[in-house]
Amino acid sequence: MKQLFSRLSKPLFVIFAAAFLSACSSTADASLSTKAATPSQVSKYAQKESGVKTSSLGGRNAADKVLSVYRNWAGVRYRLGGSTKAGIDCSAFVQKVMGSFNVNMPRSTTEQKTVGRKISKSELRPGDLVFFRGNKHVGVYVGNGQFVHAGSSTGVTKASLSNSYWARTYTQSRRVL
Repeated sequence: MKQLFSRLSKPLFVIFAAAFLSACSSTADASLSTKAATPSQVSKYAQKESGVKTSSLGGRNAADKVLSVYRNWAGVRYRLGGSTKAGIDCSAFVQKVMGSFNVNMPRSTTEQKTVGRKISKSELRPGDLVFFRGNKHVGVYVGNGQFVHAGSSTGVTKASLSNSYWARTYTQSRRVL
């Protein structure tokens, strides 16, 4: 019995190790890397900015301000707890965007979900916060039904509120500005 276990344990270990490593490598292309995005990756994601309707705030266009921060961060990988170009999560990205308006935001979505006042989806204007998945994910509205955020599978990107996933998981909107 001991010999049988000894003979089988090494091949079983190799099989389990290979299965584990292949599962890990299938997520390596996702935006979970700790390496910063290359300039070409950043510019690839930042080239989709045309056609966004805007509104003004404090003499400067809110959508332009949000999109300026977005262009600076576009393509940066997602990293839970991250707040740098090596990786950033959704609430830290919201902090960066709101910081461009000189608004200090709490660090977590749990705290951010209560900042400002709740508004309806139809009242959205650039600079408003949009929450998803029971307030566990947050982004910033830029106009034309689009928002920017740090997604766990996409990194910092722009998305549409009408996308089936985001429409289905939408939770609330808040006006902070």
